[in-house]
Amino acid sequence: MKRKDAPNRRLVLLVMPPVRELDLVGIVDVFASANRLLPSERRYQIEIVTTSREPNIAGMQGLSFAGGKHYSRVKGEIDTLLVPGGAGVETQVPTAAVLSWLRRQAEASRRVGSICTGAFMLAHAGLLDGRRATTHWAFAKELASRFPAVKVDPVPIWIREDKFYSSAGVTSGIDLCLALLEEDHGRDLALEVARKLVVFLCRPGNQAQFSVSLQQQAAESRPLRDLQM
Repeated sequence: MKRKDAPNRRLVLLVMPPVRELDLVGIVDVFASANRLLPSERRYQIEIVTTSREPNIAGMQGLSFAGGKHYSRVKGEIDTLLVPGGAGVETQVPTAAVLSWLRRQAEASRRVGSICTGAFMLAHAGLLDGRRATTHWAFAKELASRFPAVKVDPVPIWIREDKFYSSAGVTSGIDLCLALLEEDHGRDLALEVARKLVVFLCRPGNQAQFSVSLQQQAAESRPLRDLQM
C-alpha cells in the first residue's frame, strides 16, 4: 500500500454511458478543487475512461463529456479507481472484457469505490461479494435481489469495507470523495474544499432520512404548502 503522503495520486474514473452527470462531475470537482490548493507535486492525476468507443461520453440527462479515453488504453498503476452511476450501469451488463479489466485493476489499486448505482458495476465483477455496500436508496432492493452475495445496507451515506468504498445516491458521492481526500491529506484540506463547494464535510444523518423527507414533501397538498409560506 502506498504511503499516505504519496505524491501525484492517479485517480481513474470508469464510466459506462449514459452516466449520471452529477455522479461524474461531483467526483471531478472535489479532487480538482483540492488540486488548486495542493502543491504541484502532490496533486491528483484525474483520468476519465469509458467502456464506449464513442468520441464523447453520453450523460443520462442529455449532456455529454469530451476527453474520455477507452478503458483498454489505461497503462500503469492506479491509486484510486471509482465508478460513477447512471442508466448505463443500471440497465446494462458489462462485457466480460470490462469485468476482467475491472478485477485486475481493483486488485492492484490502493482503493476502489462506487458512486450511487456504480455499485452495480462492482457487484457484476464480484468485488462486493461478502461485503457491506450501499447505493441509491431507490435501487437498494434491486441490488440486493440481483446480487445476493452483497450485504446491501441502504442507510449509510457511504461505506468502507477493506479497500472497497460505496456511496449512496448522486450527491453523496461528494461526501465519499471528501472522505477520501481527508484520508489522503487531512481534515483541514478536506474542510477547505467542502467550504468552497458549500457542502458538509460530514453530512448529518443518513440517506434514509432524506428519502423519507422527499416522500413527505411529494405527498404534501398545495394548501398545506401555502399555509407554510
